[in-house]
Amino acid sequence: MPDNSQQRPLITSRRNPLVKQSRQLHTTRGRREAGMLLLEGTHLLQEALRHGLSLQQVVFTQRWGEIHANLLAQVPPRLQQPVSEGVLAAVATTVHPDGVAATALLPQTPWPWQPRFLLALDHVQDPGNLGTLLRTALAAEVDGVVLAQCADPWQPKVLRAAAGAGFALPIRQVPNLEPMLVEVHGHGLRTMATCVAGGLPYTQLDWSLPSLLVLGNEGSGLSAAVVSRCQVAVSIPHSGAVNSLNVAAAGALLLFERLRPA
Repeated sequence: MPDNSQQRPLITSRRNPLVKQSRQLHTTRGRREAGMLLLEGTHLLQEALRHGLSLQQVVFTQRWGEIHANLLAQVPPRLQQPVSEGVLAAVATTVHPDGVAATALLPQTPWPWQPRFLLALDHVQDPGNLGTLLRTALAAEVDGVVLAQCADPWQPKVLRAAAGAGFALPIRQVPNLEPMLVEVHGHGLRTMATCVAGGLPYTQLDWSLPSLLVLGNEGSGLSAAVVSRCQVAVSIPHSGAVNSLNVAAAGALLLFERLRPA
């Protein structure tokens, strides 16, 4: 059992300042101004601890604390704050929180000095797609991810879909991709734009070359300007029964192709 001797008194009022402070992290502006994010659920807390995020506070219900005593023991007592189920519900964005939420400083994973493979996402707006792509990128050993006008990678829905992958991935947010494409090309990376049709079939590419792969918006794909800045256009052959593949599904096929044994 955890040592409760230094634990703070139980908070039961939804009017407590803690609730307002936590709810500010529901928005992109609030997260940016505070320099913090809100982690909801046991798994994200585990990942935050595993990756060494700077936790600021962990709020939890009594029942959760009893069930997860070993996990709670990894959190310094000064950061532990027991709350009622009603207060936790007010803090969280999920309808049925699993008993714990935490605040942490925004991750600052250093950008790789000499990346071998980068993923760039342009106007990917769906939080589920973005989170899934971040998780896939980490699994596929991508060195870093560039985001241009995408959903906020630190919003709760993205964090849940990514399952903590964003804590380990270097993430660089830029206003638009074109300058970045010029920059990486100057550093010897091949730039590849994904296209619904007309590109080189992805199985015919040499995926061992240092590269940057660009995926576009769920509905409109990549702009002509971005495609024109890339050296190679790549496509995934598929049935004409559908117009295009989901961006997260396409990303998984392409990213794991580079790990397939030759």
